Amino acid sequence: MLAVVLALALPLGGADDVRREMRMVMGTAAALEVRGAPHPEAALDAAFAVLGRVDDALTQYRDSELVRLNAAGIAEVSTDLQVVLRAALDVATASQGAFDPSVEPLLRAAGYYAGAPRALGDSERRDAMNRVGFTRVRLEGRRVRLPEGGGLDFGGIAKGYAADEALRALRSAGARGASVDLGNSSIALFGPADLVGVRDPTQAGAEPLAHFRLENEALATSSQSEQPGHIVDPRNGRPAEAALGVTVVAARAMEADALSTAVFVLGAEAGLRLLRSRGAEGFVLERGPGGGLHLRATPGFAARHELRARPGLRVIE
Repeated sequence: MLAVVLALALPLGGADDVRREMRMVMGTAAALEVRGAPHPEAALDAAFAVLGRVDDALTQYRDSELVRLNAAGIAEVSTDLQVVLRAALDVATASQGAFDPSVEPLLRAAGYYAGAPRALGDSERRDAMNRVGFTRVRLEGRRVRLPEGGGLDFGGIAKGYAADEALRALRSAGARGASVDLGNSSIALFGPADLVGVRDPTQAGAEPLAHFRLENEALATSSQSEQPGHIVDPRNGRPAEAALGVTVVAARAMEADALSTAVFVLGAEAGLRLLRSRGAEGFVLERGPGGGLHLRATPGFAARHELRARPGLRVIE
């Protein structure tokens, strides 16, 4: 599962002590900003090194610790993989499988890792689904054991974890404020508030759906706009179609990342209930009976985050 985040962070703080840098990491343009660090260049280098470390462990697109685990079926794993898997299994349990890190056989069969995704036939889907199921993944200390023919995919959580870890590196370097934006895929920040604009996934180039303030929090948004069908419902192996877009705000980017995918699969009613149970917030973009768009949000989100929706876009809490 790949959670595509379509939000842009716009710093509101003063710029006199701000350093920004963008590099290609984790297959995306990673934009880091640091405020007030005594040695900003070293701080940024350390944060980018963290992003590289996480990518080396968790990518599916070249040799990595995760690829080797999937091939072997059992291995002693690093702290990075252990932490991400534990968090992924926790969200999988809470969402009753709407988010499931064991979806790798299904994505592989559908050609996602080869860069040529396609619709699966019924028999292919059934065969892949026989190897999917987070309850069959065993995490015992540092040892991970996968079911026969099974595999893990962290596309819906790895960037969130990387953003959290990079932000922690910037804090450790003495920054008074910082933000990590992984290709508009996961955003984590502390310090002065940022104004965030969420793009419309239904129409390229359209006015943003909404703007809201984000402070000392993390953000993730899932949608189908860039690659329709890429978010799969692990419970049935079919493309998720319960929502048009989902934005989640949580204390950590890793949590927001996984929850945004889960809510996209679940839809507004069950998804927003899941957010509240996890202490997170957010909103779901839906199409109403008449064809118009509206945002269905967790209670109080609009007031707490000063949400300003696009004219004509209704917000329901």
